[in-house]
Amino acid sequence: MTHIREQLAVRQLEPVVDFDGDRAAVAMIFREVDHEPEILLIRRADCEGDPWSGHIAFPGGRVDPTDVSTQATAERETLEEIGLDLQQHGQCIAALEPEFPVRRASLRGIQVTPYVYTLDDEPETYTLNHEVADLYWVSIRPMLRHQTVTQFDFEHEGRVMTFPGFDVNGQTLWGMSFRMLNRLFIAVDADFRPLI
Repeated sequence: MTHIREQLAVRQLEPVVDFDGDRAAVAMIFREVDHEPEILLIRRADCEGDPWSGHIAFPGGRVDPTDVSTQATAERETLEEIGLDLQQHGQCIAALEPEFPVRRASLRGIQVTPYVYTLDDEPETYTLNHEVADLYWVSIRPMLRHQTVTQFDFEHEGRVMTFPGFDVNGQTLWGMSFRMLNRLFIAVDADFRPLI
């Protein structure tokens, strides 16, 4: 964990990016178990009409008018979705460059800023709301070594597209969350070979 903190220490906590559209934020949360870093992932609840229904992701969501920053958004959404108070239990160590759910400029629509946290202490329980079906702590070492790399077939308008991903308990983390993890791994591990 010390290495992750050191590698990310130079990053701004509120990236300055010129963007006029909708904004959102997610929390990439780390803990250490037996000297091994683990990252918190959620499985979104199955919900008809939700483009992220059932996906493996990070806690987070859209900016609310009452949020003073996108970091505040990440913290509020994490508290709402899994009952984890990051102001009480965690420390924000960095913000990564914002991502977009899709890469085509014409479809971007929303900009998502990832904030990286470490847990100082862990709550006894997590309380998942209706948006979250499950929560996982996953070791990052197999991901860094490409041991859990897999593929995800996405069907859109009768066309099947294949994307890289990481296997998480038999399900695939792919898309924007996968790109965020790749960006994080590039920042903290000089030996990591990007998968995007």
